[in-house]
Amino acid sequence: MELHLDHYMGYTYATSSAHEWLSVIASAELHHLQVLTLSDCNLAGSIGTSLLNLSSLSHLDLSDNDITHFPQQMFHLPNLKVLDLSSNSHLTGSLPEFPPGTALQQLILTDTNYTGRIPHSIGNLKQLTHLDVGNCSFFGPLPHSFSNLGKLAVLDISRNNFEGEIPFSFSKLSRLEGLDMSSNRFVGPLPSLKASRKTIARIDLSSNKFSGPIPSSYANNDLPNLTHLHLSNNQLNGTIPPSLFTLPSLQVLGLSNNQIQGKMPDWLCNNLEYLDLSNNSLVGFEDPFSNHSTSSLEFLDLSSNHFEGSLPIFPSSLGFLYLSSNHFEGSLPIFPSSLETLDLSSNHFEGSLPNFPKGMDIISLSKNKFTGAIPLTICNSNWSRIDLSHNQISGEIPSCLFNGIMDRYPISVVDLSKNKLQGMIPDTFGSECLLEGLNLNGNQLEGPLPRSLVNCRGLSVLDLGNNQIDDTFPFWLEHLESLQVLMLQSNKFHGPIRRRHVANSSFESLHILSLSANSFTGHLPLEYFPSLYLKGMYENDDHQTSHSAMSDVTYTFLMFPNKGQALEYSSVQIPVLNAIDLSSNLFDGEIPTSIGDYKSLMSLNLSHNSLVGKIPSSLVNLRQLESLDLSNNDLMGEIPSELTSLTFLSVLNVSRNHLIGMIPNGRQFDTFPSSSFEGNSRLCGIQLQIDCNPKKSGNVVPPSDHANQSNGANFDWIFAVAGYGSGLVVGVVIEHFVLCRNRYYLEKFTNTIRFFQGKRPLRVRSLRRRRN
Repeated sequence: MELHLDHYMGYTYATSSAHEWLSVIASAELHHLQVLTLSDCNLAGSIGTSLLNLSSLSHLDLSDNDITHFPQQMFHLPNLKVLDLSSNSHLTGSLPEFPPGTALQQLILTDTNYTGRIPHSIGNLKQLTHLDVGNCSFFGPLPHSFSNLGKLAVLDISRNNFEGEIPFSFSKLSRLEGLDMSSNRFVGPLPSLKASRKTIARIDLSSNKFSGPIPSSYANNDLPNLTHLHLSNNQLNGTIPPSLFTLPSLQVLGLSNNQIQGKMPDWLCNNLEYLDLSNNSLVGFEDPFSNHSTSSLEFLDLSSNHFEGSLPIFPSSLGFLYLSSNHFEGSLPIFPSSLETLDLSSNHFEGSLPNFPKGMDIISLSKNKFTGAIPLTICNSNWSRIDLSHNQISGEIPSCLFNGIMDRYPISVVDLSKNKLQGMIPDTFGSECLLEGLNLNGNQLEGPLPRSLVNCRGLSVLDLGNNQIDDTFPFWLEHLESLQVLMLQSNKFHGPIRRRHVANSSFESLHILSLSANSFTGHLPLEYFPSLYLKGMYENDDHQTSHSAMSDVTYTFLMFPNKGQALEYSSVQIPVLNAIDLSSNLFDGEIPTSIGDYKSLMSLNLSHNSLVGKIPSSLVNLRQLESLDLSNNDLMGEIPSELTSLTFLSVLNVSRNHLIGMIPNGRQFDTFPSSSFEGNSRLCGIQLQIDCNPKKSGNVVPPSDHANQSNGANFDWIFAVAGYGSGLVVGVVIEHFVLCRNRYYLEKFTNTIRFFQGKRPLRVRSLRRRRN
């Protein structure tokens, strides 16, 4: 007798008591019931012991519910062969001891919160063919008794906290077809699979700490059924056994993020569809595609190695090609029409940009030596992302590029920064513009901002810094509800930033604003940016708690000055930085006391203006502030002693003002260098080695020449941010684009979910200071 109630309550959108439902079933005198499936029935809560009455039960499926407890006695039902409790994320417990003779053949606990060690008595499940405990909370070493599981065909223990070396007894498992031990803490050499070499089809040992060379037993031709081999993200070394690429059935091979050396093989088997050798130390690149006419290769990632030379002709089947961060050079070949994604960033390619296949979706050619104009044929493809940054491309931006940003050509990110582009930004953004990020920083663009940008309602990041754009402040951008980063620094913007009325919806999502090195005048315009007013992810005074959120959000890319260095995070996330830079303008008047209401600020730069009055003590309310620059103004009075309570303040500069009195002592103020305070003739304190009581000590307070105040240091700010709504990636890189760097902080793009990779480490470089 069988009872199948899968999805029975799936359309009610209400949970039901698991205990009550199963009690009803158990009390119905269904003594001969053998199969009971209640998958995805919105069952919630604890499972009682009533099911123990179903002594004939052989198959129990309670997957995809919200069950919280399952009695251990149920594992011992005399005839139970299949138990599926998977996808009950709140289900807790541990495995019981299994007595000899237990009938279980399939035990599936995937995506539950089962914990503890695998008991040694697991070896008593001699009928077990399928054990799946992936994405649970098990820990500890694996028991040697696994060798008793002679019928085991599928073993998935991935995404747990298992550790230690794989027991030698695993080599006795002769019927394994699928083995997944990924994302644990295993160490030592790769496990031997000699006994199952005739049956094994899938092996995933990625994301552990396995070391040593790849065993020759993984590459012998006597693995006739092996189709998938994942060894990425370990500490493997040595060379790749040449015979690995000749396995007759191999379709997927992942060896990325190891320490493998040697040369790329000069021949690949025809069945290979996916090959990832990225982030190793491979050299040489002889043409491995001599048999490309019959090749099945769709995905190739050789990025972050030491390959050099020119590119070969790639197989016609190729759809995704990643060759970034190598030493390739020369001109580009003709790419296959099937190509969708191309990343050649950080190489030594040169010459003019080629014509690309019409079906391409994503392209990154950043950090090469390409010259000439952007070809008009770039408008013929269905792009979603274009990155041509950090080259020597000249000429004007084709007007058709932005005209096509609509449903038919949904470009989300365009990065043309750090080139030699001239002329005006085309005013051709259509009414259905889907652009999310635009970076034109570091060119020679001029004229006013194109008013049609307002049509890009999903725009999240706009970086037009370091050009020659001549315009007033673009208040008309205020209704772009997704705009998080606005960078207009080092242009020819001018005039006051004011309006008759402050709009409540003005720049409501803005996190980063940089208007430095322009000719803005008037009072500080802080009231026009209410998104930074009592908002942001750091409203909580607990700085430690706030910063922990940085690891929870996905996709961040930002650089900001901190302790004299620029910290670069290579990924794209919801913003973790709230910053304002209004330096090097013509702002005057006092710093408003309302600045203390901008509690989410982490960085504030008002230097090189004509600000007067006192430093407001309300700055003490900026509990998250890490960088404060008020230098080269006409500020007077004393430095508020309350600022010593800003314990996360790591950069302070109040030099070249008219400040007087004693510099506050204590906490981080004792660590700031004298350059933070110099150029204030009436300041004294230990930081300047000037005694504040010269009559007692005999020291004389030296005068300071204030005539050179116009020369001072400015921070070079570089920011980029993306991520809006439910995980939407909208990043534009400033100083570095998300596609031009290693993709490991990034998805391998929309169409390569199955080929998802890891992350690239944080890169730190010195922060440059410049003189005006």
